[in-house]
Amino acid sequence: MSHKDAESRITDLETKIAHMDTVINDLSDMIKTQWDRIDLLERRNKLMTDDVKQMVDFLRTAPEDDAPPPHY
Repeated sequence: MSHKDAESRITDLETKIAHMDTVINDLSDMIKTQWDRIDLLERRNKLMTDDVKQMVDFLRTAPEDDAPPPHY
């Protein structure tokens, strides 16, 4: 293998590595964005679940179980 061929192969490999590095960084950024979004959605889901549980608990109480207003 000549010096020119080896240099050409090294340049090709460096080009491929640079491209792969860019792709890896892009994928890493996308994964972080997706995890941030998942965390946000999980928090919202928990809040909504808590709200629904409170509403169900409120609807299950009988009117006679409610305390009378303070003016009675």
